[in-house]
Amino acid sequence: MKIIRTAAIAALTALTAGTLVAQDPQAKAILDELSNKTRKYTSITSDFDFTLQDKLAEIEQTQSGTLKMQGRKYTIRLGDNTIFSDGETRWTYNEDMNEVYIDHAESGEDALNPSDIYTIWETGFKHYYDGEVQVEGAPHHLIKLNPTDPEGKAYHTVKLYIHKKEMQVSKMEILGKQGDDYTYLVNTFATDKEYPSSAFSFDKAKYPGVEEIDNR
Repeated sequence: MKIIRTAAIAALTALTAGTLVAQDPQAKAILDELSNKTRKYTSITSDFDFTLQDKLAEIEQTQSGTLKMQGRKYTIRLGDNTIFSDGETRWTYNEDMNEVYIDHAESGEDALNPSDIYTIWETGFKHYYDGEVQVEGAPHHLIKLNPTDPEGKAYHTVKLYIHKKEMQVSKMEILGKQGDDYTYLVNTFATDKEYPSSAFSFDKAKYPGVEEIDNR
């Protein structure tokens, strides 16, 4: 499903820029604790479900994905697409087409580093504490984020569901202005696993007949 992969990357990429403004003290205290904890991890490994709901087009799609992240290096698999990045080069491999697109790691509108995703709340948003809710039977903090530059965004609100005991994001919702909503549900979350450098780069030898499209 190319549409859902593109939507997933675009939704996350759209969250990663802005300026710092005054914040709700309770929300800021929780997010600061979350950021400080996240930055101590040497790696993050996660399984997640991504759901795209387009109310106008009456479309709802869900796909499962996996993430491996170590510093600025990462590998994301979503459907038949896998993205590798060693911090300098990004490879986007499509299994169905047996094609790989090669780009500089930080180039293009799809440029995404998951290490930014886990700290997106630090800049570009107003933070509001919206109480305690239950997610999968566990108590969570619900924090709403509104962009400081709403005119330049395709969404109006981001909801973060933060596990009170574990102090980690279990769920994130991005609410679009045009009725298109995105939900990330974290199913598993592990930290400090060790990965070789090869886990974050594309090995052409493992994909016989692959077509390379080099955009660098």
